[in-house]
Amino acid sequence: MPQIKKAILQFNIEDDLSLRYGHKLRGFFANNFADVLFHNHKEDGSYRYAYPLIQYKIIGGKPTVIGLVKGAELIINNFLDINQLTLGEKEYIQPEGRLEVVDEDLEVISSLEMPKFKYEFYSPWMGLNQKNHRKYLKKIKDQGDNQKREFFKRILIGNILTFAKGMDWWIEEDIKVVPNLEPIDIQFKNEDMIGFVGEFYSNVSLPKYIGLGKSTARGFGTIFKEEII
Repeated sequence: MPQIKKAILQFNIEDDLSLRYGHKLRGFFANNFADVLFHNHKEDGSYRYAYPLIQYKIIGGKPTVIGLVKGAELIINNFLDINQLTLGEKEYIQPEGRLEVVDEDLEVISSLEMPKFKYEFYSPWMGLNQKNHRKYLKKIKDQGDNQKREFFKRILIGNILTFAKGMDWWIEEDIKVVPNLEPIDIQFKNEDMIGFVGEFYSNVSLPKYIGLGKSTARGFGTIFKEEII
């Protein structure tokens, strides 16, 4: 089975921050580190649209940076250079950073009838793009649970495949997803948008704390993982 390196850098600051500080954490790293993987903006001004290999989150109230594959190496090589952390109006001098590096197995469990893994969205999942947002409002929102689950299932499978492609992992097995999600109003870039909270079950083993959906680099769609079988 394929295996990837994951780095988790968490700053043990005195404040408990809200999830909205995820984008401020991204801004700090984007302003202080030049590599495109820190901010996904190329030198020519274009955007790197591939799955983000460095993601910025607030987990347990603490600023947390997740690095995957090459992103993990960048976190490992640069975290000792951080002598101060500026998040909007908040500034932390010599913040205590804890770095954890783990090897994550990527696999699809096809031998079990029921999905082996349960994933909970710790932060709202932004699963709707412009096209399926219109479809959700016009055709899905007022439908029954089965239609909604099928709609979300297709989107989540696409999200999982996007992650897998970013890891150079080519999934040939059938992906099972059973979602249980509820809509929630969120603000993103000063606009009202629809996000979703809840959980889903899958036969795909995904690393804890990665993001699925849109704006994962800013902390949306962060998953917690539990093995249930």
